[in-house]
Amino acid sequence: MELTGFDPTSKPLFMCCSEDNDMYRTLQQLGISIKRYESVPDALCEIHAETGLFVLADQYPSAAYSFDEAQQQAALSKRLKLYIEYPQSVAGYSVGLPQSTDKERVVVTADFFAPEHQPMTIMTMHSCWYVPMQAQQQDETEVHLRLGRVAGYDKAVYGLPNTSVPLLWEWTGRNVLIAASALSHCIRGRYAPNVVWRDVWKRILRWAGYPQAAELLSWEPVVRTQWSKQEPLPLNAETQARQLSMKWFRAHAAYSIDLRKGAIEGFESNIRYDGKQLMRAWLRADCIAESAMVFAYDYSLTQNPESKQLAESMLDSVWMDRNFYNDQRDQPDYGMVNWYDRRKVFYGDDNARVIWATLAARHALNNDRWDERILTCLLANLRTTGTNGFRRGYLETSKSFVNGRDWHFYQNEDFIEMSPHYQCYLWSCYLWAYTVTGFEPFLTLSKKAIRLTMEATPATWKWTNGLTQEIARMVLPLSMLVEIEDTEEHRDWLLQMTDMLLSRIEPCGSIRDMLGPIDNGRYPPPRSNEEYGHHEASLMQEEGDPVCDLLYTANWALIGLHEASTAIKDDKLKEAVDRLIAFLCRIQVRSEAHPYLDGAWMRSFDDVLWEYWGSSADNGWGPWCVESGWTNSWICSVLAMRESGARLFDRSRADRFRSLMPQLIADMDLDAVTN
Repeated sequence: MELTGFDPTSKPLFMCCSEDNDMYRTLQQLGISIKRYESVPDALCEIHAETGLFVLADQYPSAAYSFDEAQQQAALSKRLKLYIEYPQSVAGYSVGLPQSTDKERVVVTADFFAPEHQPMTIMTMHSCWYVPMQAQQQDETEVHLRLGRVAGYDKAVYGLPNTSVPLLWEWTGRNVLIAASALSHCIRGRYAPNVVWRDVWKRILRWAGYPQAAELLSWEPVVRTQWSKQEPLPLNAETQARQLSMKWFRAHAAYSIDLRKGAIEGFESNIRYDGKQLMRAWLRADCIAESAMVFAYDYSLTQNPESKQLAESMLDSVWMDRNFYNDQRDQPDYGMVNWYDRRKVFYGDDNARVIWATLAARHALNNDRWDERILTCLLANLRTTGTNGFRRGYLETSKSFVNGRDWHFYQNEDFIEMSPHYQCYLWSCYLWAYTVTGFEPFLTLSKKAIRLTMEATPATWKWTNGLTQEIARMVLPLSMLVEIEDTEEHRDWLLQMTDMLLSRIEPCGSIRDMLGPIDNGRYPPPRSNEEYGHHEASLMQEEGDPVCDLLYTANWALIGLHEASTAIKDDKLKEAVDRLIAFLCRIQVRSEAHPYLDGAWMRSFDDVLWEYWGSSADNGWGPWCVESGWTNSWICSVLAMRESGARLFDRSRADRFRSLMPQLIADMDLDAVTN
């Protein structure tokens, strides 16, 4: 037995747990009077009458102790309030073996936590293990929390499924709360939202008769934001954020396989029971090239030779290696870059971002060795773009180029897809390519596709996870178009998109997502509990959910607005970029307990809760995923661009690119297009 901070004039709190238990350590640090015991019999022997005993699960996810009838009678005789969690057995209940959850979340099912949290409130216990429990006397119990696979952002909008299981029981006749899992594991397990779990424990403490402890209860999350919503930012906040991001890329994203250098995709959204996230060691061309851009900008700012070496080696891994780049001239996929290592799938959007990242790095490093292959990739995508300027979302060698179909088939195709996410970054690449090569099809096809898209209006677009992201995507190509042809119509198009985007920016700088017509959604929110967690999906459930998507929206808004504010010299756009940057500096992850997250940005941020949170309906890239390429590289790179004055739309060395074109046009059999 151990006594901590015990004041004999106050009512002590009794705990049966190890000294490493989250809740014990937290209350101890707050100065709460606690008597700690190693065993239940010792605690029941010495505990004061009319107090509370908390029997906590130290060996989670192993269920380690039993609570028999004699112990319950001892508790009753002393009129104790008894909280028990994750037991191996409890008299009066049938208890099964530990079970794991998949997509199940915690749902409030009674008024026990009201008014703060009403029934159907959602929270999560990451990768939860629980013991199935059934009360032998149902009329003496009430279930306050259940585990279930439910759709919703923070409310179970379709109610509870029939398969939900009890998580927190109240045995009303005996003053006992029994949890089927380790609720006290909430800090290291990173249960979310943090404020909801704090309120859960405040309520349990009040139920047990400890209102003062409940009032004091607070803790600092082990994974948190760099700055709060209200804290004034230091003058060098952007530099700090960029340096922290670079530290993350160098220590936790970069990889080496012999001479091949690259960057992992990131860390998966799923959080283990112990709070850890596993590496997503997928070798993707876009993530590698975009990470190379980060190291290239670091070299331009710091002259760190290792950054230069890493950037060049990463780009060589993409452009000089057949695992990614297809260099066989007689093949229809010649010049295209694989989606990932040795997988001949060619997303136009992924190819576009590989091109943009390489161009940015090429200018930062002043290295032209990838120029020929960049132009070849541009032409490879152009010659598989249809007559209206739209290209299939992806092509796959084993399926797209069969039965007599070669690149000519796609070049002559009357194809239209109103989906900026899949289409418009190639248009931005084509527009840049036109300015440095003068190759007219780059301009004419882009302009035609942009006109068709803008005339269709966002109300008809096919949106991916939300409509805001499609609007954010259009800003970049429209900025390029204004740079090339600064007409009233082109400016109007750009301002339509930026005005719509700015209308979604909160005072704190967060960009709120919105849903378009549901039938236009490729990956809409689940429309039933049964749909939840089976495919890609929005982070939102309903309009008004206060979520900012850093994988699909804020990142593309950032680079788009950065380019647009320079293209049209608009103070309103510059102020929007400044606000968005400040927001991103604030929400950069800070964590000593999980250094592989420190300095990174995750996907889904709730600007009211001020923590990473969202609907977990997406089956691969959920709220807590860390994406090296799409998210972190573009945020870090724009920070570097602002520091150095760089832009994507860089027309320098046009003579170099123009000189390469005649031979490439001949090699790719595009002479007829030229004529």
